[in-house]
Order: sequence, then structure tokens, then C-alpha cells
Amino acid sequence: MSNPLPGGERRLIIYADGAVSLKGSGAGIVIVERQHIIHLGNRRLAVTTNNEAEYAGLILALENAQSLGAVEVEICLDSEVVVGQMDGRWAVNSAKLKPLHQEACERARALPRIGYRHIPRERNALADALAVEAAAGRLWQSRILIGSRQHEREA
Repeated sequence: MSNPLPGGERRLIIYADGAVSLKGSGAGIVIVERQHIIHLGNRRLAVTTNNEAEYAGLILALENAQSLGAVEVEICLDSEVVVGQMDGRWAVNSAKLKPLHQEACERARALPRIGYRHIPRERNALADALAVEAAAGRLWQSRILIGSRQHEREA
């Protein structure tokens, strides 16, 4: 999924993760287009469980995919639970996860093509580091490179 589609349509790979620590909770994302990192982002969360933080990472990924106008997105997560629930293989039984799953599904439906892939934790190290940074209250500003223009934006 790393090659651009005809007509300049955006095809993105997004690595997403959530983290929970004694300092707090956070979500982090890394967006890749044509084998180049185009965006790093993170968000501090209210106190959550690990699975809630993982869903927050997914939702952050979906929000950014929409804002970038992506037509094809592959979201890579190290959470088997979230991937299995988003693929419909596993039921969402937790009352805390149901509204997050519903929000993620609604956002995913706004994208023309979307897929989810479970990856080993070590392949998600940068998104994990951004989530840990957010949990500690350190938010990143990212630089998004779009064509030859560079935009600064709050993560």
C-alpha cells in the first residue's frame, strides 16, 4: 500500500499505538506515504485502560487519515484485540470499549478503502514512543510535507 494511486490519490500506512503508565495515558501515530514519514502525532488521554488507549491511537489515526484526504489506508497496530474487533473476528464485550469501537467504525466508514494489520510490538516502536511521550505530557508538533509545501501543525 505504499505506492500512490493514479490521479494523485493518497495511499497511507499509519502505525498507531496507545500507552498507559503511572504518569498518564497517551496515543501516538506515524503516517507513511510512499515510504516516507509525513506525519508524527500524539495525544494525551484521560486515565484509561490499555485497550482504551489502543483504540484512542486508532481513532487518532483515522482522524488524520480523513484530514489528509486519504482514499486508501492501512492501519498497523500491535493490539490483536483492536485489530480482531475492527476486522469483525472478535466481539466487543467491554462496555468501555463499545463506544470507542463504534466511533472508530464510523470514522472508518468515511474512508473509501481501509484495512487493519496486526504487527509485532517491535515494528511499532516509534508510534509507541510517541504514545509514551503523550502519557508523560510531552506533545509533539509535527511537520507535514505535502508536495513541496511544508505545514506546521499541532499534533
